[in-house]
Formats: sequence, C-alpha cells, structure tokens
Amino acid sequence: MSKTAKIILWVLLIYFAAILIKNWYDYRVKTIDEAIGFNLDSVYKIEILKDGQSNVTENEEKIKELTRWLREYKYRMNSHLKGRVDFSYYAINFYCHDKNGFVAFDEKDNKNIIIINGYTYEIVDGPIEDSYLQRFWQSIK
Repeated sequence: MSKTAKIILWVLLIYFAAILIKNWYDYRVKTIDEAIGFNLDSVYKIEILKDGQSNVTENEEKIKELTRWLREYKYRMNSHLKGRVDFSYYAINFYCHDKNGFVAFDEKDNKNIIIINGYTYEIVDGPIEDSYLQRFWQSIK
C-alpha cells in the first residue's frame, strides 16, 4: 500500500472515530444541567408559559425548588432535529447573566418527552410528575 493511501485511510479512520465519539457524547444519559448547557444554580429568574399566559419569578427558593425537581430525572437526546413546542406545553425559560435556556413539557400526550433548548430528549426515569408542574405554576402566580 502506498504512503498516500495509508494517509487517506488514517484520515478516514480518525474522521469516523470522531463522529462516533460525538454521537456517543450527545446521546448519553445526562443531567438537566448538562442537557441545557449551564449550571442551573446560576439562574436568577424563571418564566413559565402555559396556554399563552406567563408567570415570572425571581424568588430564589422557588427557583431552587424547580431545579431540584428537574435534577431528579435523567435525560437522553432522541434526535438532533428541533422539537416543536405547542402552546399547551409548559415552557420554562431560565435566565442567567451569561446564558439562557428553556425546557418544555407536553403534559397531555407524551409525558416521557422533554424539549430542552429545542432538542427532543427522552426522560429516562420518567414519566414526569405532571401534577408538580401544575402546583408550581399556581404557586408563582
């Protein structure tokens, strides 16, 4: 085998290995902090949207309560395709000083799915406790 062929073969092997490693990293089981891309302890404000209505809180205890609840679950990416968020979903926007992110839950049809920053994730140890979202929504009105 010529030297050029060996170099091309090595480049192809490295390229495919990099793709496999990236896919393994993207599709592994993650915490909410890893999935959203920042530590939720740095959140200073949350906004919850449901049926076109918005509730906002900057109460630290309420933010900690919600992040503790989200950290009880583990998440695995389903697809690199962006998920569609319906107005009937609970959409939660997290505001940090340097980053923002959102999660959305379909409380009616598919309680094992969460959309995080637009990407569809499966809740590994789900389904979610949807009554918690309703109680939390009411508590910050």
